[in-house]
Amino acid sequence: MVGTALRSPAAAPAIVLATLMTMPLADSLYRIPIQVSDSLEPIVIAAKYDSAQHLLHDSLTFSPSTFRPLRYLQARALLAFTQATGLTYHAVFRGVHVVLLLMLVALFVAALRVRNVSDLVAFTVAFPVLIGIHTFLSMLLEAFPVNHFAEVGVCALGVFVLAQHTPRWFVPVVACALLVLSLSVIESGAMVWITVICCAAAGLPGVNRTTVVATTVVFAGYLLLRHLLGISSPGIGGHGSGFGDRFYSPEELAQRFGAHPLGFMLYNVIGGLASLLFAEPRQGVYALLAAWRAGEMHPVVLINVIASSATTALLIWYAAARLPRSRSAWSDADRTFVAASAALVANAAFNAVYIKDEIMSPAGLFYAIATFVAVRALIDSLPTRTVAATSFATCFLVAVAALWTFRAIGDQYQLRYHAFITRNDWVDVLRPDKHDDWPKDPTELAITKRLRAEAIGRRTTSPSFMPRWAERYWVE
Repeated sequence: MVGTALRSPAAAPAIVLATLMTMPLADSLYRIPIQVSDSLEPIVIAAKYDSAQHLLHDSLTFSPSTFRPLRYLQARALLAFTQATGLTYHAVFRGVHVVLLLMLVALFVAALRVRNVSDLVAFTVAFPVLIGIHTFLSMLLEAFPVNHFAEVGVCALGVFVLAQHTPRWFVPVVACALLVLSLSVIESGAMVWITVICCAAAGLPGVNRTTVVATTVVFAGYLLLRHLLGISSPGIGGHGSGFGDRFYSPEELAQRFGAHPLGFMLYNVIGGLASLLFAEPRQGVYALLAAWRAGEMHPVVLINVIASSATTALLIWYAAARLPRSRSAWSDADRTFVAASAALVANAAFNAVYIKDEIMSPAGLFYAIATFVAVRALIDSLPTRTVAATSFATCFLVAVAALWTFRAIGDQYQLRYHAFITRNDWVDVLRPDKHDDWPKDPTELAITKRLRAEAIGRRTTSPSFMPRWAERYWVE
């Protein structure tokens, strides 16, 4: 049970470690102003409607390729909360981003269930993997008013934690509610349904047939509703993506792959999975290939590839050593590993049209869970190994943990850098020399002025005062 795990002697140090690594991250995340891109427009739209019912009705058909009504309803709710409390827009909207980060970390700790020293040692490796993997940072940098990719991560991890424990009557209800929430904010919310299916297939006890059937009905209803509303999935050319060693614009992708998309779609699915397992490609672009052609290799590429490849090799070792046994002989750890691994592989299919790190963010969470299981198994096997093998395994784990910790520290640099860039983006909004371009609607103008004033008024650190070597080691 969760309560038993949290009361174990090893749980307290794990929680302390997670807190010490998360709090600075939360502080840096909070310092980022509300972004112009992807945030200003939905906030303004939400503010213009006289009622939530009217907004919900119209938001169902805002886009011919997306179904995201809750994005606008959440923005409207936060605007109302801001007016009721007198808080700043920044405090409310960015505060929600921070809360989602804390929920992700709390659910991750609950999913690992640290009980003994072996668990604690494995946790010191897995937690840096969680926050050091590039999909986690990309998720934190998401520019929506409410971080929808983080919401999907919270919902998917919530289902995963429920699946690990004794089945309860409310699990199908909670799972369906989390699925509805995630599907209402972004299409990758389907990962919540994928998580249910993977947990059931792996034999985790908390997900029974009722939960599978109920969530499948909800997901089928979602697909039917999209069809009835005339909402189609975006095709190639709806978003830019990489291929080989370069990034293509939407127009270039449509011209090159629009007539024969299957090869490109296969490239994207394989590339999405490879980006998680080996840190290459990023957004569809193979930095190693580009560096080879340019004759220059940034250290960050090698660090990321080595850390991810070594960790993936450990996952492969665990799968080869433990999973060939009969399914009935699997331990709870084996089932957790299988469920997490299946979910991260399935997540790669969401990249069929274009590769985006944020799309793979749920897979990054499950990758860290699978890492915990594999590291713990390696630690438990050390007493049966020779001195040489034990020494090698110990050095391997120390090196992997050090590389991932270094990557995790880089999140701080990139968040602070992003805060500076985001603040400067507001300088071009409501420019005095372009008064004719200002919004004519008084509500839109008032909100834009206030958001701009709050963003520009925030203190951010210029990259000139950051370590000059940091970009080569932390930014791809």
